Amino acid sequence: MATSSILENIRVNNPKAVEEFVAAMEASAQKPIREIEVKRSTVVTDPARLRNVVMKGLKNRGQKK
Repeated sequence: MATSSILENIRVNNPKAVEEFVAAMEASAQKPIREIEVKRSTVVTDPARLRNVVMKGLKNRGQKK
């Protein structure tokens, strides 16, 4: 989504707040974009591996990260 459409309906009455916002946007633009690791999903057909996946899921059930 373009920044202009996000900010379209925002009204600012404090000039200092606008300056701080613009400074933050400019600082953000200077930071390198981090790459997102792509995780691939595959079909598990090996019964032992499938059992391990299910057991891990049951073990982690209800635990918050």
